[in-house]
This record gives sequence, C-alpha cells and structure tokens, in this order.
Amino acid sequence: MSDQSSQNQAPNDEIDLSLVFDKIKSVFKSLLLGVVMIFQFFWNHKIRLIILIIIGIGLQFLLLTQIKKVYVNEFLVRTNFGSTEYLYSKVNSINTKLNSKDTLYLKGVFGSDFERVKELEVVPVVDVYNLVNKSEENREIFELLLDEYGDISFLEEEININEYPTHKLRVFIKGSLNNEIISKHLYDFLSDNEFFNELKQTALSSYKEQLEQNKVIRDQIDSIIKDQREHGMMPNLNDKTVSFTGSQDLKELLSQKQGLLCNDFTLRNQLSSEDAILKTIDSSFGVLSENQIKEPYIISLILIGLYIIIFFIRFISKSTLKFINT
Repeated sequence: MSDQSSQNQAPNDEIDLSLVFDKIKSVFKSLLLGVVMIFQFFWNHKIRLIILIIIGIGLQFLLLTQIKKVYVNEFLVRTNFGSTEYLYSKVNSINTKLNSKDTLYLKGVFGSDFERVKELEVVPVVDVYNLVNKSEENREIFELLLDEYGDISFLEEEININEYPTHKLRVFIKGSLNNEIISKHLYDFLSDNEFFNELKQTALSSYKEQLEQNKVIRDQIDSIIKDQREHGMMPNLNDKTVSFTGSQDLKELLSQKQGLLCNDFTLRNQLSSEDAILKTIDSSFGVLSENQIKEPYIISLILIGLYIIIFFIRFISKSTLKFINT
C-alpha cells in the first residue's frame, strides 16, 4: 500500500512543478512583451515626441524671458547691543507684511519699488570653534547634542541665534534695477530703532569717557615714573632685564599702564565696531539667485508625460471595449 501511495504522489509533484514553471515563463513573457511594447511605442511615436520636446524647450525659454529673474542682495552684519532677536523678529514681521501685501507699510520699508521685493531671509554665520571654546559647559553641551543629532544642524536652530555675533541678511528682488537702493532702504529701516539707538549713544559715550580717563591715569603714571627717575629711584638695569627689587610700587605702575593700553585697544575696537545697531561687515547686490529655473526640459517632460497618459488611457479603453465585445 505504501509503495502505491508514493507512486501516486510523485506524478502529482511533477504536475505541480510543471504548473509553477509555466507560470514563471508566463510572467517573464509578459514582462518581455511589456518592454518590447514600450520600445515600440517610443519608436512609433518618435516624430510626435520630438515635436513635443522642441515645443517644450521653446515654451521654457519663452517663460524665462517673460518672468522677471530674482536677484539676491546680501548684508553680512554684526548685531550689537543684543539686537539679534530684534533683527530676526523684524525680518519675520516684514515677510508677513509681504505675504499680506501691506502696501503702506512696505513702501516705508523698501521705498517706491517695494512691489519687486519677493522675500527676506536672515541666517546666522555659525562659528563652531568660537562657540565651543567659550566655556567648558558649551563644549559639554555641544558633545551631547552632536551625539543626539548626528550632525551640527542643531547649531542653526533659532534658540542658538544669540550665540553668534555675525549674520547674513538677504533680500530677494525681482528684476535687476535698483537692487542696491531697495536693499539700503531696508537696512536703514532696520537700523532706525529708538531703543537700540539710545543704547548705542550711551555705550559710545562710555567708551570715549573711559579712553579719556585711561589717558589721564597714564599721564599720572608717566609723571610718577619721571619723578622717580629724576630722584634716582629707578630700578637697576641688569643686561637685558630690569630688576624691580625694592621697587614693587613701580612694577605695579608699569603693569597698570600696560593694562590701560590693552584696555584702550579694546575700547577703540568697540568704538569702530559698535557705532551702529547693525554693523555692515560686507555687502553684495544684484547677484542672480541660484533658485532660478535652469533646466530647459521641464515643460518638455510634462508634455511627454501628458501624451503618454492620454495614449495609455485610450489603449486601456480600446482593450476594455474589445474584451467586452468578444
């Protein structure tokens, strides 16, 4: 009985395998037929497709000539007196006004050509090394966030903008005329803030006063040193070094004078770098935006895609009707 059952099972297995192989062959034939039909379609419709490509390229270039190109104007600015959040908030506010087309407000910001302004953008100039080297705490936080994010993208998040003194302010304008004038209207508008202007005036007055006081103190130190020299109280010279034995007061005076000179250097730098709320480091105007459409085949691809879809729908419709009628 067992021999007979095994003999019956073998032919059944052979029949099942043959069916599987037939199905596999059928699938491969269908795929091959589909590929051949696709090549046949492109070959049979090559003239129409070429015409569509030419029409698409022509329409693309016509579109580019009719639409005004967008130019980017950039200010590299240093934000003084804690004005970083003010700058970002003001840029967001102006972008909102641009979207809502508040003509009266925008005219006061950009001048008479305000309608050509597309949008504003402000981004920090990320200085990883200075940020990390500010303190050990900054270094530890940076390492933790780097492990969590896997990259340094978190440095550009809005919560970190106050950590960077330098920022890029970009103005996107349609058309190449008067880009510099429009951009400077915006810069003047942002710089005209009563609160920060008062801080600026107070800080500049303080720096100048400190410089004057430093000069008075240095003159006094020089007078004391001159008096000691005249009375033979100067330290003894020993080759290339000066011995301050018994002259501790003189040593302290010289050290104080050196500190005042270093402080003068810092104050003069502050006077030159903090004489504006937004101190322009560099600027560029009328640079063609990289966001312009440069690919001349987009419309051609759209036309070809529409043609293929229409042909496919017609093919499906005919096949369906033929199947119903048979």
